[in-house]
Parts: sequence; structure tokens; C-alpha cells
Amino acid sequence: MKHTLLAFIIIFLAVSCKKETVKVSETAKPTTENAADSLSAGEEGEIFDSGVLAVFPKTGKKVQDFVIEPYEIQLEAEGLLNDDELKDIVIVLKNKNDNKDIRAALVLIKQQTGGYVQETSWHAVNAEYSYDGYKTYDYENINIDKDRILRVTLQGIGPVGTRETEYKYINNELVLTKIHTFNMGAGSQIGVDYDLINGVAEAELINTMVDSMPSTTQKKKFKLDRQQLFINDNPDNVLNKLPHADW
Repeated sequence: MKHTLLAFIIIFLAVSCKKETVKVSETAKPTTENAADSLSAGEEGEIFDSGVLAVFPKTGKKVQDFVIEPYEIQLEAEGLLNDDELKDIVIVLKNKNDNKDIRAALVLIKQQTGGYVQETSWHAVNAEYSYDGYKTYDYENINIDKDRILRVTLQGIGPVGTRETEYKYINNELVLTKIHTFNMGAGSQIGVDYDLINGVAEAELINTMVDSMPSTTQKKKFKLDRQQLFINDNPDNVLNKLPHADW
């Protein structure tokens, strides 16, 4: 009798667990996309903490329509980006609950009929803080200049240095056209300008150990296999493909 009762209890618990599992699986999930699906060819090695990326509304009447939980606007710029005379907006969004999370950059293109259409990049701006809890860059800024260029400036002290990227609309795609890097160390400073459209890298080394601070320059040519795009390409990955000075 005891064995029969014990067997009945075990069967009852198993059925209850199975029902609970079904209920959990049927719960609606927030709209996301797989991180791997959002990466361009050659970037499959990148790993995101959550494994999924938020999907922001594609259209909206005002900027706040594109800001979903748990994100908030950290940087914002307004200006003319494409070939019309309607002012566009660029915003950088950060996770309010995790300053180590990757950040999204949204380009909001103003429409003739009103409202905006957006495209998202998870690559244009790095995470604000490192895994160790240190702020990656000391100064961050985005702006749209009079030549319809979106400029993302990230400046840091120490090994991280400075990285400035420029984007411009070419054939209706926002293309990464230039990258500037600047690093300083004991006795020297190195600045490199990469022209991704013309395939030219110009580097300057400044010797800070001498009062006159003499400089040496180098120029190299390179060729990328395709245009680097705002929505798909991480500037740090692009830099790894580019030539470096021989110093």
C-alpha cells in the first residue's frame, strides 16, 4: 500500500511539472532578434551578453517613439544627412539598467509626409563601460556637419586613445567613409587618417621626447572588398583590416 501511494505521488508531481512547463513556454516574449542574425559577413565571432538585440520601431512621429524600455537617449544630434532639406536626427541609446551593455545608434530620417524612418546600428558606438567597470572613453559626441557628414567622436586617455568615424549617405546607404585614430604613449604620439573610399592611410608620428617635437609621416594604400556600412560594420573590426605604420 505504501509503495502504491508513493508511486501515485510521483506520477502526480510529474504531470504537474509538465503542465507548468507548457504554461511558461506559451508566455509572450518581447520583440528581439538573434545577435548572430544582425551581424554582417565576417563578424560572426562577435558575442553579445544577452544573445538577443532589441528591435526598435521602424517608424515614428517623434523621437521618443523610438525609445523603448529599458533604453534612454544618451547622445543626440540634428542636421541634414540625406539629399533632401528635411532635418534628420541621430540618437544613441543606452540600457538604463546596465551601463556595460552595448549601445544602439539610431538614424532617424525625416519624411516628406511627416515623421521618421529609422535604421539601427549596434556597431557605431561601443559600450559605455568595460566589463571591469571602467568608463571606456572620457569624452563622447555625435554631430552632423554642414557637409551632411555624421561624425562620431570617442576620446580616451591611455591605451584606448581616440577614435573618430565619419558616415555619409552614398546611393541611399549610410557608409563609413573615414576613420581617424590618435594614441599617445611614453615619448610619442601617433595619429592616423584612413580614407576608406579612396583607400589611403596617412600616419604621423610625433617625437615628444625632443623639445622641437619632430614628426615623421607615412602613407599607405589599401583596398577593402566592399563598402563599410553604418548598420553592419564595427569600426574596430574595420581597423583590424587596415594597414598600420611601421614604427
